[in-house]
Amino acid sequence: MFLIQDIKDTQSYKAGYEVGKWIYHNPTLSVLIGVVLSVGFVWLLTKIVKQIRTFGE
Repeated sequence: MFLIQDIKDTQSYKAGYEVGKWIYHNPTLSVLIGVVLSVGFVWLLTKIVKQIRTFGE
């Protein structure tokens, strides 16, 4: 009980709470950001794999 009360007063808890509230109010924008990050991650992985495959040539 005391541990939960201590966590609720921390700065990181408040920041996470604000981010969660923002995501709740802007779900479409959150999904679009997730799609952009996913596409960027896949693009980066393909570049890395291409570098590895052509390393010995």
